[in-house]
Amino acid sequence: MSEPEELRQRAEALLAMALKAREHGQFDYADTLVAEASRFVNEADELETQARIDRQAQDIQPVRRGEKKD
Repeated sequence: MSEPEELRQRAEALLAMALKAREHGQFDYADTLVAEASRFVNEADELETQARIDRQAQDIQPVRRGEKKD
């Protein structure tokens, strides 16, 4: 499992905990859990974006003079 997938799973678990907290009237705690889940999702998005940029950069490597492109 990739790191972004693990981060998203953590976010899902935190959101489930937030729902339970709200059911029990613990609104401040629920808000804290939602904020933490949001941070995990944002981090996963950043990792996936960076991985996509890195793949694109590898695909666009300039061909040097005298070299053949595969």
